[in-house]
Formats: sequence, C-alpha cells, structure tokens
Amino acid sequence: MSEQSRSAAAVWSDAEFAQAWLGADPQGPQDLLELPRHMAARLVAEETPQPALIVDVASGAGKFLSVLLDAFPDARGVWTDVSDTMLERARTDLARFGDRVDFMVGDMTALRAAGVPEQVDVLVTSRASHHLAGEELRNFYREVGSLLAPGGWLVNLDHIGPEDEVWDKRYRSVRKKFAAPRAATPSHHHNYPLPSEADHLDGYRAAGVSDVDVAWKAFYSCLFIGRASRSPQS
Repeated sequence: MSEQSRSAAAVWSDAEFAQAWLGADPQGPQDLLELPRHMAARLVAEETPQPALIVDVASGAGKFLSVLLDAFPDARGVWTDVSDTMLERARTDLARFGDRVDFMVGDMTALRAAGVPEQVDVLVTSRASHHLAGEELRNFYREVGSLLAPGGWLVNLDHIGPEDEVWDKRYRSVRKKFAAPRAATPSHHHNYPLPSEADHLDGYRAAGVSDVDVAWKAFYSCLFIGRASRSPQS
C-alpha cells in the first residue's frame, strides 16, 4: 500500500471524520448520484437479470449496495469498507436485507486479504478510487477484475479530475445550482490531479474488461460500467 492510500485509509478510519462526512452526505432527491446508481442497476438487469453475488467496495453507508439488492431480490451482497464507523451505519441502513448481506472490514487495495470472494457477478465501487493514482489505481482495477465471474459487471461511480481548464471553470460556476450544498462536509486529503476519465478507462483495460463505456457524466463525476468476457475464450 502506498503512502497515499495509507493516508486515505487513516482518514476514513477516523470515527469523528466519518460521522461528520455521513451527516453531510446528500439524501434522497438532493443526491445527484441517485440517478446513475439506478441506471447501473437497469443496465446490469438488461443482460444479467439474476446476479447471485454483488460486492460493494468502499461501500460507506451502503447506498449503492441497497439499490442493487432492491433491484435483484434473489442476490446476496457483500459490504466492504475500511471504516468501523461506516460499518456501524451500514448495519443499520442495510438491516432490512437481513442475512442477505455479509460485512467485511478491509482496505480497498487488499480485497482478498479482507476476505472478498471470487466469482462476483456485479462488483461496484463509488467515490473511492479517486484516492488512488498511477500504478496503484491500475493494481486496484487488476484485483477487482480478477474477482469477477465470467460475464461479471464492473461498475465505478467516481469523481474525476478535469483535463480542460476552460471546462473546469464552467463546471465550477454552475454545478452548485444542481448539487445539494455540502458546506458542512469535512475536508480530506486528495492527491491532485485526480485520476482522469482516461485513467479509469485504462484501469478497465488493466482489469481485462474491454467492454466498457461511460454511461453517465455530470460535472466531475462519471459512471463507468463494463462487462467481463463471458468465458476465457470469448
């Protein structure tokens, strides 16, 4: 694990920080990311109507996992995150799914060490991989790619760094009119520049997932979704 990812893990493991972040996270209609979460579920359902195993990496309170478990009532879910505070919140928010959810505390850069299983039909992660960069980001994608079942889906809803200064200025000027205010959100360290859209697409290729697209984009957030080959020969 690099110094950058150790620093990020330490921040999210801090109970006071995690509680403050959860308190400021938008809910319901104010949450700009609700649409892409539901888009991802619908896109998966078009070709995989009955996934058996869904894993949510760096799951936080489990927002993305809850959308998918609602969409696929026969699926089992795995929640994993480095934060004990997030675990406590997720156990409450995901309690309605009963024993359909397994909880595993661990860092996103060491998923096997955390006990995350293989043969995953849908692996999702959200607002987490932008803390990684360069080879560490590619290694993350390689590991999650190796956990997928044939035909499994890899979904990443994450923030990206702007590549164009003109568009960066335009987005910063207007995004506050569309997103819920987060003035109380505690600040946390990011290594800049954040990974770009191209960096994430390179990561999918590193994962062996070439069937990939940017299904949604708004300002500095993208929904990347791709499907692994259905067999080693395909």
